[in-house]
Amino acid sequence: MKPLFNCVKGFLIAILLIMPLNILLLNSQSEYVYYGVVPARIWYYETVSGTNDLSLGWRLVPATVADHGYIAIVASQDGTQVRVYTLPGKTLVSEFSLNAVGKRYVSLPNGTMFKVVSDKLVSVLLMSPPPGGGVPGVDATAGPIVAGFYNSVAGAYVGKEFVIETSQGLKGLLHTIFAIEDAEVTLTDEDGSTQTFKLKANTYRELQPKPLTTYRINSTGNIMIQGGYMTINGKDMQRSFFVPSAEGGFIGRRFYSGVADLADEGSLTEENGFVIFALEDAKVTVWDLYNQKAVEELNVKVGEPAYVRPSEIKVFQAIAFDSDKPITVQFLHSGSIKWAGMGVSYGAGLTYLGIRPNEDTPFMLPTNSTIYAYLFTGEDANVVVDDVPMTLRPDE
Repeated sequence: MKPLFNCVKGFLIAILLIMPLNILLLNSQSEYVYYGVVPARIWYYETVSGTNDLSLGWRLVPATVADHGYIAIVASQDGTQVRVYTLPGKTLVSEFSLNAVGKRYVSLPNGTMFKVVSDKLVSVLLMSPPPGGGVPGVDATAGPIVAGFYNSVAGAYVGKEFVIETSQGLKGLLHTIFAIEDAEVTLTDEDGSTQTFKLKANTYRELQPKPLTTYRINSTGNIMIQGGYMTINGKDMQRSFFVPSAEGGFIGRRFYSGVADLADEGSLTEENGFVIFALEDAKVTVWDLYNQKAVEELNVKVGEPAYVRPSEIKVFQAIAFDSDKPITVQFLHSGSIKWAGMGVSYGAGLTYLGIRPNEDTPFMLPTNSTIYAYLFTGEDANVVVDDVPMTLRPDE
């Protein structure tokens, strides 16, 4: 299955639910728009047996049930004006001003489509309620694990300055900085504490930021920041996600991602891995960033997905893809129920994808999952999905 989106007018964001949120620049007078959806269903089931034996049935995990989500909005500049609307109907539900590194949490019910408008670039993070209880910004001590790559203050997925909210458990980890070029990186949290380190090009560093904390990250070279590519136990990759390129969008020639740290019997049988699509026949080299060596070369044909399973090629911690032609890269969990070492994995998760005008964007969806897809555009757009044309309008 190979859905193909082509936006022939306007800038389109295709969202299979989202975290963090992409940006639409609507005009040259600096109005920025972020679209998103709070999932209609927020809960998690596990098997009674604790394995992939389904004979005893399933049970709901009560601590995972939520009837609302939050959007965390963080400003990078003083005097940032922000408005939050629900859709359709464009009902204003919150309006406020933020100074640099200031943040605000806005609660929205399950199933709510929303639109955030700001006069300066902001960072917007969609999150479920904290797993330990409490309200973010009030009395919560930890947050859910963030899933996705962060935007820089310039709006791309690569840059030299980021202002972000780090959502995670008290344990830390699950955030990785990739160096596109040699860089000295400085992290400053909302309390003013700093740490500095150096990275060589094509290396990375895993971070232990504080939960529910805002950071300003400055770098002398271009970097990318990723969070939430695996579960808290460090073994399983259960979430599907799209990987932005080092050029800043979702189509490019170089890509970086974290991968699970360990391979056990479960992860070797689980039906997940990276999927590569080429816009024209391409030669792709797969790199083990931990050991700094090439581990596989692929000839990717147009219309034929190529698969890379880190557990099979024994790449752990971090991976990179180099291509001589433009490609897309995603991590796909099929949704099949498999024993994954620490329990059952069935591919639950959220992901997002940004699509430029007049740009064919091939990708694949899980084959054994319930999928909800939301398409948003900042202006009228004619869109073709697998040869089926449709017209999208803003805020619908």
